[in-house]
Order: sequence, then structure tokens, then C-alpha cells
Amino acid sequence: MAKDSLIERLENLPQDRKAMLNRLRRVEGQLRGIQRMIIEEKPCYDILLQLSAARKAMQKACIEILKNYLQRCVHEAKSPDFENLEKLIGALIEISPSKMDDQEKE
Repeated sequence: MAKDSLIERLENLPQDRKAMLNRLRRVEGQLRGIQRMIIEEKPCYDILLQLSAARKAMQKACIEILKNYLQRCVHEAKSPDFENLEKLIGALIEISPSKMDDQEKE
């Protein structure tokens, strides 16, 4: 059985996954724009503002992935996978704003 091409797989993705990919592509575009700003020696304030916006967009992407995971894997499961839930909680702690702020201070 031949594997589906990447294009076919993308076309057949559920709408929530397509939306997530679009969100990540926007973040990717933001990051490319920031790189261009650095090359073009744009003002530091403008670069930092764009970095902050990209960071917030990534945090929103994390939240959306979490919501989708909870709806699909936890809510619909007959018995929750506690090992995966522990990993998920660990990931949440790592991406939480307070944890990120602590890492920046180091």
C-alpha cells in the first residue's frame, strides 16, 4: 500500500489541525520578519515588540494544542492514560508564563 503524499495528507486533515498549521505558519512568518528586521538593523524596540508578539502567538498555539488534546484524548477516552497526563502536566509547567519568566532571569 503506497503512502499518501504530503499534499494529500494535508488536504485530508481535520479542520482543527489545518487551523493549527495555519497558526504556526503565521508564527513562522513573524520569526522570518524578525530576522529580516535584525538584518536591516531596525530599532531594538520594534524588534522586541515583534518578539513579544511571536511569543504570545506561540503560547496561544500551545493552549490550542492542549485544548484539542484534552477534548480528543482525555474527554473521549474510556480510561485516561495517566502517564501521558503526567507528561502533559510537565509540559504545561514548562510553558507557563511564570516558568518562562524564571528561565529568562537565569
